[in-house]
Amino acid sequence: MLREERKKELKKQIFLKSIELFKEYGYDNVTVENIASSCGIAKGTFFNYFPKKEHVLLYLGHSQNDLLQEIIKKHQDLKIKKKLLLIFKEVLSVYLENTDLLKLTLSETIRSALKDETRNIGFFKESLAELLEDAITNDMLPTHFSSKTIASVLIGIYFNTLISWSVNEGQSNDIFTIFQDQFEVVWQGIDGGSNYENLH
Repeated sequence: MLREERKKELKKQIFLKSIELFKEYGYDNVTVENIASSCGIAKGTFFNYFPKKEHVLLYLGHSQNDLLQEIIKKHQDLKIKKKLLLIFKEVLSVYLENTDLLKLTLSETIRSALKDETRNIGFFKESLAELLEDAITNDMLPTHFSSKTIASVLIGIYFNTLISWSVNEGQSNDIFTIFQDQFEVVWQGIDGGSNYENLH
C-alpha cells in the first residue's frame, strides 16, 4: 500500500514539474529528457509512469477518476440535480488551476479519445449513470430517458463547456456558468421542466 502511495506521489510530481516546464518554455520545446532531469529521475523512470510526453497532459483526466469518487461520496445526501451540478462544478474547477494548458489538454484528449482517454470518459459516464439510475429507481428523478443516455448528454455538455471556455478565454462567463446554462436547458427536457436552482 505504501509503495502504491509513493508511486502515485512520484507520478504527481512528474506531472507538476512537467507543467512548470511547459509554462516556462512552451510544450513543444520541452523534451522527456528535460522533464526527467528536472525531476532527478532517469528517462526510463519517466516512461514507467507516462508512455509518451503527451500522456502527461492526460494526467488531469486520470486524476479526476479518484476525485470523482470523493466528490460523489461528499454530496451523496443531496437531491440529484444539485448533486450533479456540484460534481461538475468541482470537476471543472480542476481546469481553473491549469487554464493555460487547457487547450493542449483538450486537443490531446480529443486525439486520444479512441485510445487511453476512452477509459476515463467511460469511467466518468458510468459513475454518473449509476447516480442517475439510483435516483430514477428511487423515484427522485421522474424521466422516461435511460440513465446512460442522460449521462452521455451530460458528458457532452462537459466537453462542450471546456471547449467554449477555452475558445473564449478572458470573457466574463466563468467555466461553471457556461456549464450550468447548458445543463438547465437539458435538465428541463430530462425531468419535464424544473425550477432554476442557482448555485453561485
